[in-house]
Amino acid sequence: MKKIFNFLLITGLLTGFTSCKKYLDINENPNQATVSTPSLVLPQAIVGTASISENYNSSYYTLGGFSGLAYGFGGAGVGLTYAYTATNFTGLFTSVYDNCTDYQYVIDNTVGKPNLLYANAIARIMKSYQFGKLVDQYNDVPYSDALKGAESLAPKYDKAEDIYKDLISQLNLAITGITTGQAGVVASKIKSSEDPLFKGNMDLWKVFANTVKLRLLVKMAGVPAQAAYATAQFASFNTTIGVLIDDALVNPGYVKEAGRQNPSYSLIGFGTDNQRSGTAGSNIPTIWAYSFYNTKISDPGRGSVIYRGYPSTPRVHQGTQVQFTTTNGNTLIPPTGFSSWFTGVDNNTPGLGVAKGPSQGQSLFTAAEAQFLLAEAYTRGYLAGNAATAFNAGITASFTYLYKNQNNVVDPSKNVATDVATYLTDNNTNKWVNFSLNTSLAERIEAIITQKYISLNMIHCDEAYNEFRRTEYPKIVNGSAIATETFASIISTSTRPDKLVGRVLYPQQEFNLNGGNVPAGITLFGSRIFWDLN
Repeated sequence: MKKIFNFLLITGLLTGFTSCKKYLDINENPNQATVSTPSLVLPQAIVGTASISENYNSSYYTLGGFSGLAYGFGGAGVGLTYAYTATNFTGLFTSVYDNCTDYQYVIDNTVGKPNLLYANAIARIMKSYQFGKLVDQYNDVPYSDALKGAESLAPKYDKAEDIYKDLISQLNLAITGITTGQAGVVASKIKSSEDPLFKGNMDLWKVFANTVKLRLLVKMAGVPAQAAYATAQFASFNTTIGVLIDDALVNPGYVKEAGRQNPSYSLIGFGTDNQRSGTAGSNIPTIWAYSFYNTKISDPGRGSVIYRGYPSTPRVHQGTQVQFTTTNGNTLIPPTGFSSWFTGVDNNTPGLGVAKGPSQGQSLFTAAEAQFLLAEAYTRGYLAGNAATAFNAGITASFTYLYKNQNNVVDPSKNVATDVATYLTDNNTNKWVNFSLNTSLAERIEAIITQKYISLNMIHCDEAYNEFRRTEYPKIVNGSAIATETFASIISTSTRPDKLVGRVLYPQQEFNLNGGNVPAGITLFGSRIFWDLN
């Protein structure tokens, strides 16, 4: 089980700035702790989810087309050939079960207790969020028979579609539970100090649940066999609750101390010793991702806060590292002493963009993605609404996130409205920016997903890749060796036309411990997630 927080060591540190220590001290097992209650387990479980979310993100830096190895760095191996095995990505699988064991503990110990309705609802929402991410990488996984400890040591695998349906049911239950609590049932309030995500604001928890539900439904609705179910769910979708209009950021009080920094900043920024991380020192942006800021689209606003040295940031074509070290002597490396994604003055002065500073919140779900989901739902007729308005709101939300500093406040030097207006004007003839230019369904969806892909750059690379697999946008040229036409490595061993990966493999330990239940015949390039019809 995932390590969890040892609250016995920090009895006196319950509120304020010291909450970071409370959330980040750890213990092995909540069920064996001297003192363990839902109110103690839930906050640290949410922080654990934030760390896992970054693990998903960073695992797809390369696969999603956003970063690649700089000149002079070897050892990428399968990261360039895509010859992944059952020993790769294992943490994505195991960490979700470890984390969700905590949420299941909360659910089991709060069910049927009206005063704990809120804790029960939050645990259901977070468990659904986590299993949604798991299914999106592994398809069929243990679910209904999982999280039972010794009662089920070899849990059966459930169909991905069935898991999605139950996740939606759990989200509906959570929303209903919160609404019931708000209507007058004696429900214990969630203290701000106990909620590192929404600080006890249960209205925001309902919005978050609704947004996660929308993501699941949009993916399901495109699958013919699931369309009727999705249509029925869309018919009852609570548009009054709405979806996120601000980013869902976990922040227990991250600080520049060992083991207490924001996990994303620790990877693409600096450590507490002011030294850039190994990832930051060995990786640079891809020419493919960079092209959405300087050639395919003019976007100096976002480009300058994401990339250090924009528009001259060193960048690479996936797979060319081998050529560089053996033939042409290319010397493209990260800026000396800095990360390609840190735009602050120095390692003691936080910046903007994606690597803001050690105290920045960790994103679980961006408002930009939520608005682009709405835009797609409106475009496809799943929900009634103005797709162009949601599309532009998504762009605005993306600018807003990147222009915020580590304190989650838009920097005084930036004006979101002005820069968004400039972006729309400068790219008025670009169909990926001017939504009104798109006349066909395919064109509109391409614009939406392309903008979503841009907005998820180095924030949720896994979801960006999910959407590419589901929709085939942004468009690539299959088999091309031109860096702006595809993000596939030029030394890929993939047998797919696009030379990419269909899905990752189940971890080896599943074959060792639960081999009788692991689905057979799964391949890296030939198998698909259920919503991937391409």
